[in-house]
Amino acid sequence: MSKILKDTFVGLGKVGSYLAKGYMLKKEDGARFATKSEEGDIFHRRNRGLIVDGINKRLSEKDSFEHIAIIAPPGKGKSTGYIRPNIYDKSAQNCSMVITDPSGELYDDTSQQLRDKGFEVLTLRPDDLSVSCKFNPFHGLDARDIIEIEQICTSIVLSKYGSDKEGIWNDGAISLLEVFAKCLAYSMPDYLNLPNINYLAQMFGADGADLDDWVMDNSVNPYDSSDSSIADSWMGIVSCNEKMLSSYSTIVKTALKQLNNREVQKLLSVDDIDLQSFRKRKTAIYLVIPENQGKYYQFLVDIFYSRFFSVMMDHKPVHGELDVYCFLDEFGNSYINNFQTIVNNIRKYRVSLSMVFQGVSQITEKYGVEVGQSIKTGIGSFMIYAGADYRTAKEQSDILGKRRIIHREGLLDTQEKYHEVDLLAPDKIRTLADNQVLFVSSNKHPLIFEFTPYYQNGKYKGMARKGAYQQPQNRHSTTFNQLRL
Repeated sequence: MSKILKDTFVGLGKVGSYLAKGYMLKKEDGARFATKSEEGDIFHRRNRGLIVDGINKRLSEKDSFEHIAIIAPPGKGKSTGYIRPNIYDKSAQNCSMVITDPSGELYDDTSQQLRDKGFEVLTLRPDDLSVSCKFNPFHGLDARDIIEIEQICTSIVLSKYGSDKEGIWNDGAISLLEVFAKCLAYSMPDYLNLPNINYLAQMFGADGADLDDWVMDNSVNPYDSSDSSIADSWMGIVSCNEKMLSSYSTIVKTALKQLNNREVQKLLSVDDIDLQSFRKRKTAIYLVIPENQGKYYQFLVDIFYSRFFSVMMDHKPVHGELDVYCFLDEFGNSYINNFQTIVNNIRKYRVSLSMVFQGVSQITEKYGVEVGQSIKTGIGSFMIYAGADYRTAKEQSDILGKRRIIHREGLLDTQEKYHEVDLLAPDKIRTLADNQVLFVSSNKHPLIFEFTPYYQNGKYKGMARKGAYQQPQNRHSTTFNQLRL
């Protein structure tokens, strides 16, 4: 057989082999999952950041400070497979933590481990004032801290109403709160707390006339006697028409409604949480809010977050100051004023936010479409657990993109045809296995991995057996400076 003929048969054989395997007639490109090598780059063994699979897939600190949104319906493993393992893991590091704990189970399983590792363990527990810290968001503020006072007043109103009302109504109510808070800051800063502000709101009456003299007497800036801004603001408010004035007053009273509860007054009248200490010594605070009272106390959680973030962003941490990790369960119920700015900037201050949502729709429902999109843009990584709702699954499927399949009908056909398919269709995301997570991170290719619950990890299981740290009973007085006109 001649060499040419032999080569021809060999060539035909190769073509047949390629055809049999689908080569030359079909190829794929477009969206894809991360390769093993790329996965290794994301979860390098030398990383010191957050663990995403409950055992050994660890992010870099940089990626951790770009925040994580955990999208998980109740009971799908976000607590056992993510939050608990990270609390146990961070117990061995020099850092501080904020832990939202709706059921109290995280405290029961992790607090003694943190205490054994040298953490100061605190709780904000409105249903048990015998061990709870007291929290006055205005603590330490006076006439020199006007911006901080305005931010707190804004948070109080927006925690209740968010983007529900037109801006003019919220703004009027916020202005009224600011007058009360600033008068106290100017003339009697020891009385600056939410119970006393609520008292002034209750004394407002129909038109504020009963407070005219008090406002004028207490509106003098001790650092600038020519400053008449509070008096001017007050006159502007009370000169509004009856309907607007009534609306402002009603919004303020409704936002402060829980302050008519004597136990809440005791909780918020004084302060024994040194937020600055979170940078100086290892500290963990658990926000233990009873699940059946979550809506009632949501304003407390929101105000704490707002004040905590503000203090953490007071200055860039210097050498020796601690990083902060926040594990924020049920974050979809919160409304944090100006959160789109916070989430995009607090990473520079070495604060990591792990935010738990039941679905992505919670973000836009709370903040609106435009602000909600800005918030999502500020989150570096998303972890989607099994059972995702359709909107979450569809949005993530769209983000992952399409896989393009290019093919020809025959070997001699010169025209290519193609069709596109979802890299991961919404139904495939919804029906992930109970121990699987879809991980989507900024400009990296996505991946699916299995997570290990803490109780299947011998080391973490041993830490959980230590149980809850028995906090000492509070011995300080719950009395406070009560304002009376």
